[in-house]
Parts: sequence; structure tokens; C-alpha cells
Amino acid sequence: MARATDIAVVGVGCRFPDAPGPGQYWRNIGDGLVSMRELPEEQLRAAGVPEETLRAPDFVRVAATLDGTAEFAGEFFGYSPREAELIDPAQRLFLEACWEALEAAGHPPGTGGPITGLFAGAGPSTYVLAIQVARARARGVAAVGDDPDIVLGGLPDFLSARVAYKLDLRGPSVTVQTACSSGLTAVHQAVLSLLSGECDIALAGAAAVNEPLAGWRHQPGGISSRDGFCRPFDAASTGTSFSSGVGVVALRRLTDALSDGDPVLAVVLGSAIGNDGAERSGFTAPSPGGLTGVVSSALRVADVSPGDLRYVEAHGSGTALGDQIELRGLIDACRGLGATGTGYCGLGSVKANIGHCGPAAGIAGFINAVHVVRTGALPPHPAFERPRDPGILAESPFFVSTEQGVCPDENRHVLVNSMGLGGSIATAVLAPPPAPTRPPAVAGERVRLVVSARTRAELDALCRALADEIDSGELPVADVAHTLRVGRRAFAERRVVTGSPETITRALRLPRPPAVRTMRVVNPTGDRFVPDGHDEVEAAACEAWLRGAEVDWAALSGGYGRRLTLPTYPFRRRRYWALDDLPPVGAPEPAAVTHAEVSTSESSTSDDVESGLLAIWRALFGTNAIGVDDEFGTLGGTSLLSVRMSLEVQQRYGVQINLHRAGGSRATVRRVADLVRRNVPDADQAADGDGALVDADLQLPLGELAPHGSTGRGVLLTGATGFLGAFLLAELVKTGREVHCLIRAENEDEAWRRLRAAAARYELPAPDPEQVHPVPGDLHDIGTACDGLAGRIGQVLHCAARVVFTEPYRVLRHDNVLPVIDLLKWMRGNGIGDFAFVSSVAATGEAIVGGQPVLETRDQPLDPRQGGYGVSKWAAERILERAERDGMRVRVFRPGFVLGSTVTGACNPKDVLWHLLAGGLAVGAHPLDDRALPVAPVDVVARAIAELCTAPGAVGRAYHLMAERALSLRSLFGLLADAGMPTTGSPVRDWQHAVAARALETGSEVLSSTALYELDEFRRGEHDMQADAWRPWLTSHELDPAPTGALLRKCLSHLAGAEPKFAELLPEISVDALEVR
Repeated sequence: MARATDIAVVGVGCRFPDAPGPGQYWRNIGDGLVSMRELPEEQLRAAGVPEETLRAPDFVRVAATLDGTAEFAGEFFGYSPREAELIDPAQRLFLEACWEALEAAGHPPGTGGPITGLFAGAGPSTYVLAIQVARARARGVAAVGDDPDIVLGGLPDFLSARVAYKLDLRGPSVTVQTACSSGLTAVHQAVLSLLSGECDIALAGAAAVNEPLAGWRHQPGGISSRDGFCRPFDAASTGTSFSSGVGVVALRRLTDALSDGDPVLAVVLGSAIGNDGAERSGFTAPSPGGLTGVVSSALRVADVSPGDLRYVEAHGSGTALGDQIELRGLIDACRGLGATGTGYCGLGSVKANIGHCGPAAGIAGFINAVHVVRTGALPPHPAFERPRDPGILAESPFFVSTEQGVCPDENRHVLVNSMGLGGSIATAVLAPPPAPTRPPAVAGERVRLVVSARTRAELDALCRALADEIDSGELPVADVAHTLRVGRRAFAERRVVTGSPETITRALRLPRPPAVRTMRVVNPTGDRFVPDGHDEVEAAACEAWLRGAEVDWAALSGGYGRRLTLPTYPFRRRRYWALDDLPPVGAPEPAAVTHAEVSTSESSTSDDVESGLLAIWRALFGTNAIGVDDEFGTLGGTSLLSVRMSLEVQQRYGVQINLHRAGGSRATVRRVADLVRRNVPDADQAADGDGALVDADLQLPLGELAPHGSTGRGVLLTGATGFLGAFLLAELVKTGREVHCLIRAENEDEAWRRLRAAAARYELPAPDPEQVHPVPGDLHDIGTACDGLAGRIGQVLHCAARVVFTEPYRVLRHDNVLPVIDLLKWMRGNGIGDFAFVSSVAATGEAIVGGQPVLETRDQPLDPRQGGYGVSKWAAERILERAERDGMRVRVFRPGFVLGSTVTGACNPKDVLWHLLAGGLAVGAHPLDDRALPVAPVDVVARAIAELCTAPGAVGRAYHLMAERALSLRSLFGLLADAGMPTTGSPVRDWQHAVAARALETGSEVLSSTALYELDEFRRGEHDMQADAWRPWLTSHELDPAPTGALLRKCLSHLAGAEPKFAELLPEISVDALEVR
């Protein structure tokens, strides 16, 4: 029988180290995972840690980090990029977690449901502090408080108010500040608010994000551990380890939760808070008496005997004084209430797994306790060796186990304790969830799931997540349907998925047809389904909902149906991290600057064009804090915003502007205005301030060539985790060579993971450890990464590159030119004289005499119209020519557009060609564009490079790895038509407008990027590029690199089956891919 004072836990949202949600968090704790790891030196340096501190013997560089702190669903919550960047990441993540907790409870925000209150704690923001320090240095201390966005985004006072505002919460909104116990104190206050009737649902939790972590100097006698690990109650523990975490729970009165069929995870029987007062040795020291009083009060309020406790989730600071006092206080409370037994109650703390989350420490423990009391699974206490005082523990009610245990006792109770620095203590007592009282939804022969999201991509992601959840458990599908109706908010993009309980997950995974607003799966047996009266009403309601009507699903349920914990909204997050543009906090102070030098937002415009464009940018980004020199990418620009901006500019000025040609992510109002004035829709990227930089790079020193050559026979391969690189590795292995792969990774295990993931992604065999040897490191520090390896290397095959056609040379040189110089310096210093270079046909230029084909020669004129990527490859080839002058052997391979595998169709989803083809199929039209597109399949290209890079006749040559006939885009669509995928020809500009319109309508990432490509910029014919050098090799292997309609369809089918963003554009192919797989 539920008591009137019982409070149900009905939803959880959280982010903890190694755990993006509660499910993963509970699995990690159950597995005994310890998330503390060594922090990379580059991260520590970026955080401002001085070199002398890094080398200090007492410097601690081990901690638990929180992934994804820079990412946020800002657009979902209506924030402009600038606003999002200036909000403390703790507040951003807490906002997302609150949404997830309410959705998990089946009472999403914004639906006019029960009155919801919020009680939350947060600590000071190191992120905002770094911004304030930078601003103070640039403008003076007085400028720190002159930006309300920084103040509102950084102060913990506004945490609860921000969430209440964005989620439309009408109940109490209270920020709790009791230091480390804030999260559990918030739970206590939420319980009281529910019992007093102030609200019907209460969110309670806390957030603390201390990223990027910067380690610490260990101070003997302090609270921070000597080795970065936290070992509560262990004699080996030297203190705590601070980390980050965000957690929130949704609470309801148990009677209400049972009546509404909510997913009750646990029951709060009682809670208490208090303070140690003055009876302690110091302000930061706890006292056993104060703790005993609070724990005793919580047990009395809960009406639970300490003999019924089966687990205590302790504060567990890991300090000698804190652990001793907490254990003493817990023992005294239990003994004082009559407990006499020993060793019957487990004792642990999640701080052993994830460290100390500051204000979120208490809610981290509470969320773990919810799982323990619900499942009876007692988590292991990782790395525990021996108690700090064995005698006290042995005579207490508690035991510490390093193995996972099970408590089958249905009367089990769990106590959670949290102690705040300064003496504030909070304790709660939990019981298992009772059996549901509301009857389940009526199961029928067919089920209709209503699913909605803001965008089609998010809708597809949600459908896949639902399918996975249904497949992985024993969820009653009828209650899944009920939950989606009464427990989810309806968005604009809607789908009704219909099928039998056995086929519904297959239906969920099918892509949505572009022109149909609903998807139904027929009975696989072919039998006609005859609906009864109730089914007809339900079908009509679903159809009305699909068309945008509001449906009273609760009334239609007839008192049946239970809410289930289902996957929450699949937020599409992007990076908002103001620290990217700030110097390290520990860097020397810059020279004094004037206000005008640092405030681009207030820079003046020179004419009406700049003023008009500035107004467009400010309207699109939703902020006035934009100046004429602020860069598009820094402001948070996306490809979809680029489309909107191009349309706005064309409408106002009658000029077609491609933002890519104004600098891509580096475009500014000033540069776009210059293009508008000149009425020219492109810009010479190489000549636009980059010409001098190219000239300087071509003269950079390459180092002296060692007199004695290397005798090694192995090959060092770069870019092995990329698309072409993965196939290259597979082909090199077939030749029997020993391959060393330079992988951007922290250690060898991570490097192996990346190699295997790349092989799996492109359906290639897993790399053989007998032949393949990963080398973790970075191209820019090749000497360190390959220390001691030079004697085994006879050749370098350089495939790594940043393939981006929209960035200027000054951006791409860091990845495409400077690493070539670094490699050459290392090779020449170690006597390695053989360099095979994967370049690109983008590095070539048209012949000086008009009408002549691009010759397959090493020497090429610079064609700046190819953009920054082509110029970067051209510059790298010129640098290699310098290396040849004193005896190095160089081979250059120039692929064009690399198609997918002839065997599997596996291809690169980032390649512009697939975006163009998918875009054309999505709108049913292709551009009448005759620009030559040199193409060849990836497996043929990779095999050629792997074999030709050791051929003696290849030294000093360049190979154009493409079909003999470079087909136009119009011709490729013709091949697709032959393969059963016809489209209608359309003038290029009309086609671009059609794609742009569909992009704005759907929010498709593929379409929005496709609409921006310059399709009619070059006018080479289909035979304007020579590709004769590899022809003998092709003939000897009986290979033809010419594309076919069947190959193109196979590649598109692979993309549709592997990439949701293509599946939503290619529904017919997607179904084919599903059937094939």
C-alpha cells in the first residue's frame, strides 16, 4: 500500500564520465569501470599548465573527463551560436538532461501537463572564468561584467531559471548551493515541494563541468589524491579526484505516478538534511555527530529499520578524515536505532568509478542507488584492497566487496548519503518500485506508433533508437505505442509506423519516403486486415495527428496503458566552445590593445552594401554582436545557413554569391560585400592574400639528406583510417609488405581500434597484426612518433590529407603541405629516400595552349580556380620536386573522384560526387552540366598505388588514376538512368534552386551542402585529361576503371544502408539495401 508521503522516481537524465546517459552509467558501475585516466600533455598545455609544473614530481595528471562538454543542441533550444557559446557548459548539459528526464518519465515539457518544479545546484564555471579572464586582459576588469550573456550564462544563480524558461516549467524554480551535497539536497527540497502540493512533478539534480581539466599539484594533508584516483574507505587512498558530471531525476507523488501508469524506478521513503554546526575541528571538516543525526532522521522519516538496509551509497570522499568520520557516523546512526548485526549491508561510492563531481556528487550517488534498489544488483567497489581501519569495518553493519553481488530480498532498502564542504549533509532512503496498478494497453494484431521530431534526420534517428530498444528487451509494444502518444511532444515532422508486433521494428528502420507523410508495412502473409470499431477510431486519430491535429490520446486510452522508459529525443549537437578562440589561461599577457582592435562587433561599415549584408548576417544568426570581419565559421555558420544567406543576397542585390568562394568558413561580411560590388560570383582563393604564403612555403627547409641510406624494407603509411587509405592498407597487405601505419591516437590500443573501425566501415578484412603495425602519433611530431622506427622503413606512402574544397590555402596548408615537409625532414635525417605521394588531379592546370588536354606530367601550371585544396596539393608536389634534386625517389599518384568498391559498393559519404548524385535523385532532376569528372573505383585505385609504388619505372612519374574518358555529371546521371534511376535534365541554376528549396524544406545536410557547389565553373570536355601512364598496368590485370550504372547504384545503395542522411533522400535504394543486407 502506497503511503501519502512516498515519492516515486520516474525519470533520469545524466552525463557522467564514460556515460552519456543513465543506461551506460549503470552498466559502467556494474562492471566496476574506473574512468580516471592520464590527461594528454597537449590538453594540459592548452589549459595553461606551465612546463615546469608538468615536469614537477608532485603534479597529478590523472582524472576522469566528461566527453561532449563542448557540444550542445543549441538550435533545438532556440539559442543563437553566440548565446550558446557564452553559456556555462554545465547549464547547457543540465538543460538537455532535464528534457531527457521528463521525456523518460513520460511527461515531456511544453505539453501543458502537470505543474513542474525544479531544484538544482551548480558550482562555479571554469569555462566562463576563462572567458572573463581573456576579456579582462583585452579590455580591462571593468569589461568583465558588461556583457549580460556572460553574466547570465555563467552564474549558478540562473541555472534553474534558465531551465524553467526554456522548458516552460511553472512550479518552484530554486537553485541550491550546499557545495558537494547540492544534488541530494535538491532531491530533499523537491520531495518537500511535492508533499506540500507546490508542484506535481519535481526535477532535482545538479551540474558541474570542470573542463578542460588541468591536473593539480598534490599537497600533503590536502583533499586531492596523490595519484588522481579516489579509493573511498581504502587504506591506500590519499584523497579525492575531482571530475565533472550532470544528473537530474524526475519525481512524483507515488499515488499519482501509479494512477497515471508512470515508469516507477524507485521510491523515496524519506530524506533529511542538516549541518554539523560548530562541533567540528574546522570549517571544512565533518563531524560524526552531525552525520549521525541526519542519517537517523532520514531513517525515522522513512520508517525503515537500519536492519533492512542492504546497501549504502556513501559520500566516500577518499580522504582519511572524511572516510573515518562518515563511517563512524553511519555506524552510530544504525546502532542508535537498534541495529545489532554485522556485515549485512554493502558499502560503496561511485567516486571510486567517476571521481568527485562537486555539486553533482550527491545526485551521482542517488542515481546509482536508484538502480541498486530497483534491480538488487550490488555494484563492486573497484580497486579496493583493505579497509582504512579493519576492526571498525568488521564490527559494523557494512561490508565492502570488489565483486558484483545480488540482493534478492524484496524488502531491500538503500540509503544515500552526501556531505558538503562546509558541513551541509543530505541523506535519502530508497525502496524498490511497487507493482504497477494501472492496466497495460490492450495488445492487438497491429500497432500504430506515432513518432515525431523537428527534422527528418532526427526523426529517422529516433525511429532507429526505438527499434533497437524494442529489439533489445521485452517491452510490450502496445505500451510503447501508448507512451509515444501520451508521453511525447509532437513536432512538425511526423510519422505513423504501422505493423504487427513482430514486424514493427523492421518498419521503424525503413527510411521515410520523401513525398509521403506516413509509412505503413503490410502484413507479411499478404492477408487482408479487417479493422474493428476501435481500430477504425484509432486509425482516424493517427491520420488526423499525422496531418497536424491535436489528439487527446489520454481520453482515447480508456484508462489503459502504462508509460515506459523509452529512448529520448536524439539531439543533434554541434560544437559551441568559446575557448577555441582564446589563448591559454596561463599564457603571457598580450601587449596592450585598443578597444577597436578587439571589438569586431562594433567595427563600422564602409557603404550601404556592407550595411545591408551585416543586417542579413545579424538576422540569420539571431544576434547583433556581429561585425564586418567576424568569420562565418566562428559565428557557428552551417551549410543550411549558407543556402539561406545566398538566397537573401540574391533577392536583395540580384547577385548569385557562393559563400565558399568568399572564404568558406572564413567568409566575412566585408569579403562578401566585395564580391557583390564586383558582381562576380567567385574569388581567386590562391591570389586572395595566399600567394605570398604559397611562395614562402615552397622555400621552407627540408633538412640535409643523410649520407647512409636506410636498409629497411617496410612502408610507413599515413592516412590509413581514411577512405582511400583503408583500401591502400588492405592492398599493401596483399603484397606481403610490412606496413607501419601512423595513426592519430594516444596509444596503440586506440590506434588499433581506429584501424579496425575503418576496415569495418568499408567492409574490408581486419588488419593482420603479423603485417600491420600501428604507430600512434601525429604527422606534425613525426620524429617523436617514429622514434626508433626509421631502421625498419624503406618507403613512405603519404595518403593523409584534409580533402575540403571550400577552404582557402592558408587553412589547408597545416594538413596538406606542412606535414609533407615534416615527413621529408624525418626521412632525410634518417636516410629514407623513397617517397610515394597520393596527390590529386586538383593539383593540375589547363595547358597553356587552349584546347589541349591536361597532360600527365609532373610539372603543372598553378590553376588558382581549383581552390585552396588544389593549390595545397600543387604546392606539395613542388616541394617534392626540390627533394628529388639531391637524390630522393618520388612517385606521384593523382586520383580524381574516387568511386566506391566494385565488390561491395563501400564508398566515402563525404565525397561531393555522392552528394550531387543523391541530390539529383532526391529532386528528380540532374544539372545539364558537361564539366569533366575524372573517376575510378577505390579498389582499383588502391591496388594500382600499392603495386606501382614499388615499380622501378614509376620513379619520377605522375599517374592520373582515372578512367580513360572523364565523364560529365550529365553522363553519370545517364548511367543511373540506364540502371533504372532516371532523372530529368535541368539548367544548372534551376537545378541548384530546386535543391536549395528542398534543403530549406527538409533541413537535409546533404542537400544544403549540394546546393552550394559551383557546377558550371569549369568547362573541360570529357576527354580533356590525359590518363595513359597506368594503362599498361590496367591491361595486364584486365581491369577497367570506367564507371557503370550498376556500380553507381551499388555505391548509392551502400550509402543508403549505412548513412541516415542518404537514406532519407534515397528511400527506394534504402529498401533495396535493407533487403540485400
